[in-house]
Amino acid sequence: MSKLPYEVFTSDEVKQIEADHAKSHNGHCFDLMQRAGKSVFDYIIRECGDAKEVWVFCGKGNNGGDGYIVASLLLENGIKHRVFATGIPHEGSEASYAYELFIKQGGSVEYELPNNGLVQEAGAEIIHVSKPDLIIDALLGTGIESAPTGITAKWISYINKLNTFTVAVDVPSGICADTGGVPGMCVCANATVCMLALKPGLLTSDAVDFVGDIEFASLDVDTNGYHEILTESSYKSPLPIFQVGFDDLQDALPIRLPSYNKGDNGKVLIISGARGMGGAAIICGNGALRSGAGLVKIAMDPSNVTAMLSVRPELMSIDFNDDKSVIEAISWADAIAVGPGLGVNERTAKLISFLSDVEDQNLVFDADALNVLATFEQDYYRENRVLTPHPGEAARMLNISPDEVNADRLSACYKLQQKYGGVVLLKGPGTIVCDGKKLTIIHEGAPSLATGGSGDLLTGIIVSLLGQGLSPENAAIVGAALHGRAGFLEGIKKGMIGTLPMDLCQNIRELINVKD
Repeated sequence: MSKLPYEVFTSDEVKQIEADHAKSHNGHCFDLMQRAGKSVFDYIIRECGDAKEVWVFCGKGNNGGDGYIVASLLLENGIKHRVFATGIPHEGSEASYAYELFIKQGGSVEYELPNNGLVQEAGAEIIHVSKPDLIIDALLGTGIESAPTGITAKWISYINKLNTFTVAVDVPSGICADTGGVPGMCVCANATVCMLALKPGLLTSDAVDFVGDIEFASLDVDTNGYHEILTESSYKSPLPIFQVGFDDLQDALPIRLPSYNKGDNGKVLIISGARGMGGAAIICGNGALRSGAGLVKIAMDPSNVTAMLSVRPELMSIDFNDDKSVIEAISWADAIAVGPGLGVNERTAKLISFLSDVEDQNLVFDADALNVLATFEQDYYRENRVLTPHPGEAARMLNISPDEVNADRLSACYKLQQKYGGVVLLKGPGTIVCDGKKLTIIHEGAPSLATGGSGDLLTGIIVSLLGQGLSPENAAIVGAALHGRAGFLEGIKKGMIGTLPMDLCQNIRELINVKD
C-alpha cells in the first residue's frame, strides 16, 4: 500500500483541480484519464500479475473512460480480458475518446452480463462455471450521492456475487466520495486505486468496509498546498481536510528528558467512576499511565477504590463526593478528564458547569460529561477542552439522529466544533478531529476497538498527552492515532474479536516510546 498524501479533497475541489489542469492542456483532461488508466494497469501488473483473465466493468462517465484505458493496455499487452459496459459514453466526452481508442485497437465491448453458461442459477445460489481472476470496477466515480439504480445496481450486485479480487478505479462504485456514505448497493473492493487527489469518503464512515487497500496515484499533478489555492474558490469545503496515521506523528510524541521527575511528566486528574461503574475509571487511568502521565489521580466513588488499587496500585484516588478534595485536585492537575462512568445526574451537571468556567485548564469531556452538556440550554462554547463523542453522543449534542451523524461525519464534527468550541474528536470508523480551522481524519483503527471501555482508554491517553504538554488539537490527533494503531496491532497478534481495552496497554507503552 502506497503512502497516502496529507491533503484530502472533496469531489468539487477535485473538479477545480481538473479545471485548472485543463486550462494549461487545451481545455481537456484526457491526459489525466490516460495516466489514471495507466496507474490502474501498473497496479494490476505489480500486485495481481498472476491474473490470467481480467474483466473490466465500465460506466458511461469518466470513471468508465479510465476503465477503457485499462482495457486498451490489457489488449496491448496480450492479457486476456472482457469489457462490459452499461452504455456508450456521451459523444465528445473524454470517456468517449477512451472508448473509441479501445475500439480502434480492435477491442470489443459487451452490453449485457454473461448469460452463455458462465453463470448458472441454482436455487438461491449462483454457481460460477467460469469467472475471471480479476475484476476492474469502473462503473461509477466520485459524483454519486444517491443509491445506484437500474442496470448499474444490477451489475454491482453481479460483481459482488462473483466473489473475485476486485480493484476499484478511484472509488468503489456506489460510495459517496465526500462522506463515505453507502446509500445503497456498492462494490466490495479488495483494493482501490485513488487518483489525482485523496477523497475523504475512502477514509471514514461505512465506506471503510468496502474500499480495501488504498493505492494512491498522483497522476504527476502536484496538489500540495492546493487548499490555499482553493481558498477563494466556490468549490472550497467549509474547512480544509487532511489525513494522518501514527507514522506521520513521530515528531509530535511527548519527550522525557533525563532531568524530569514525575511531576514534570504531567499531573492528571480523572473524574470518573460512580458506584457500580468503576471499570471506566480504571481503564481510563491505565490509558493515562501507559501513555506517559507522571501522576494520575482518580476522583471516584469510594466503593470502587479497593478494586482499582488491586489492579493498578500506581493510581491515586480521592472521594468525588468531597467537593473540597475535588476542587483542590482541579487546581493541582495539569489536565483533567471527566465523564466516563460518571452517570447523568444533578451532581454531574453541576460539575460540568463548574469545569466549563474554569480558565487556564486543559479539559477532556467524554461519555456522561457530553450527555450532560447536551442538556444545557445556555451557551457553553469553550476553547480549552477536547470533546470526544461517539455518534450517539454527537447526535444528542446536535439534536439530530445517529443516522444523520453517520451520513456525513465530517459535517457533524464541524458542526459540533462550531457549537461547542475547543477541539472535537468524533469517534467511529475514520475518527475525525476538528479544531475550527481544519478537519483531520485519523487513518488508523481496527475492529478490535469496537468493545466497551475502548473510549475510556482513549480518554485516558488524550488527557495524559495534554498533561505532558501537547496542545488540545495534537493531544486529540496523536491520542486517536496511538489508540488506533495499538488496537490494530493487538488485533493482528491475537485476533480482532475478543480484544479488551486493557489488552492494548503494552502496545501503547511500546508505541509512545517509538521515538526513543
